[in-house]
Amino acid sequence: MLIAITGADGMIGSRLSKYLQRRGDSVVEIEGDITDWNTWVKYLDKNYDVVIHLAALAGVRPSFEQPELYYKNNVEGTKLAFEFASMFDAKCLYASSSNAYEWWGNPYAATKKMNEIQAEGRKAIGMRFHTVWPGRDDMLFRKFENDEVKYINRGHYRDFIHVHDLIKAIGIIIDNFHDVDPVVDIGTGHVTPVEEVAKIFGFDGEWRDENPQGERVKTKADVEWLLQLGWTPEYNILNKDHHVDYE
Repeated sequence: MLIAITGADGMIGSRLSKYLQRRGDSVVEIEGDITDWNTWVKYLDKNYDVVIHLAALAGVRPSFEQPELYYKNNVEGTKLAFEFASMFDAKCLYASSSNAYEWWGNPYAATKKMNEIQAEGRKAIGMRFHTVWPGRDDMLFRKFENDEVKYINRGHYRDFIHVHDLIKAIGIIIDNFHDVDPVVDIGTGHVTPVEEVAKIFGFDGEWRDENPQGERVKTKADVEWLLQLGWTPEYNILNKDHHVDYE
């Protein structure tokens, strides 16, 4: 298959691009400003089977500071991704977020819910990623690695999914596109206390009992659909032997 990917320079996209090529797909990495149609026009010379749209602004806290920028990138940019895919009648997979479950909580979550509304009636599947690790440099796992975590909120729970388990799930969606719901969770289906992750890293900083604005207290993915298609997660964030980030 010929697959176009946005965000191929990101934490998920860079690994996904390699994974797809290893399994025999041809990959075109779309580079440039995704909110500018002129960027997309440069890639109209091929006939794509699949478009995977990962390019987006992420993060709850920054979205409060720049809501208009998040809207422009995540909503307007995704609209162009849908229009691009429709020109080839291609399958479209796009990055949503577990935050969309509580879309009213922050601007980032709202943009992801808007994407799901935009996708209605289209040949598209929204992927509600849960907490991906190792993650970006500004995410919890990497901050633990770099000893940059100053405090931990007790009582927070996350469904932590390793990037390679997530990538395999994306491959399954591509191969079973017409059997998958328009919006799906991608996680492990298991909940891990953030406090336990902190202990794995020997965290000795401040413990707090608070809920930062806009952040969900608990997340848990419904992955029954993935399990039925033969997928099982291989990585566990509480297993230090799994902390090597294989490319």
